[in-house]
Amino acid sequence: MNIYCSQLGMIIEFSYCVSMNEGLPCRNAIRCWRDRMDIEHYLKEILGEEGFHKNFSGLPKTRLERIIELVNNLGEKG
Repeated sequence: MNIYCSQLGMIIEFSYCVSMNEGLPCRNAIRCWRDRMDIEHYLKEILGEEGFHKNFSGLPKTRLERIIELVNNLGEKG
């Protein structure tokens, strides 16, 4: 299965979405895949309840929030 990734701006495979963060799923995976499958059930099976809540607690950052964070980090370094 493939899907357009709004974070990367390209088509990616499901396997990438569930392992892109050092073996952990992307924090946007639930939002991206929920219309296609029971992604929460799948992720709870592979992560366990505790791992699921640890990975998905809190809201994922928007693209704008990530850009602002990156600019702020660059400003602190330079």
